[in-house]
Amino acid sequence: MKRLIGLFLIIALFIGGYFLFKKETVIFYSPHADDEVLSMGGSIIKAVEEDKNVIVILLSKGLASSAYHKVNTKLQEEGYDNISPEEFGEARIKEFKKSVETMGVKPENILIYDLPDAEFTPDMVKEIMIDMEKGYPGATHHVMTYHDPHPDHASTGKALMALHKEGTIKKAGYYHIPIQEFGNLSYTGKDEISKEHAEKYQNALDAYGEWSPEEGKFQIGQISVTDYFENAIKYLESRWHQ
Repeated sequence: MKRLIGLFLIIALFIGGYFLFKKETVIFYSPHADDEVLSMGGSIIKAVEEDKNVIVILLSKGLASSAYHKVNTKLQEEGYDNISPEEFGEARIKEFKKSVETMGVKPENILIYDLPDAEFTPDMVKEIMIDMEKGYPGATHHVMTYHDPHPDHASTGKALMALHKEGTIKKAGYYHIPIQEFGNLSYTGKDEISKEHAEKYQNALDAYGEWSPEEGKFQIGQISVTDYFENAIKYLESRWHQ
């Protein structure tokens, strides 16, 4: 009997320790490559530094970006062949992965989806969020604000808001303000990037500024929205509302 009680005590202590030391999971949904660093970078770096289990999801390869034509124009000017839309999409994923890893997220926690760029809906995003909640019960989910003028961005906010209201997702985290709307949309809080982590953040931004066609690097992020990257290093913060 004493041995049985001792066994139960060991099991209880093991289970209690598991839940005590299990890391909190935080999931960030980036509609396109560069949204994660430009508008969520401060919050991602903070979550990593707090030793949380950070997952970052890219929802779309961003094939509708006007940068596709800008990149091919630059390639032609330098004597290179044009790249295909598929190559463009893979290059965007490469930039995304390097940026997110630079911020400290584990490679296995970087997930890629292929929702139709400029056309995905809240329902499409909800399906992914529901799957993530099943895999990581009680996780905190971070998205772009439903006030965002970009419909893809807003879809992430609308999806989370709906799932949180119905109780499917318990922990709705922050609704992030896109950096290009800092002057237009109000916010209730922000995660500042400290001097200690400013270099890490700069390196994450620089992942979108590498031009080396031979290696499949086409500077897509910074060619696409140069001024956003300039503002990101000026502000050094993520803004959000709840």
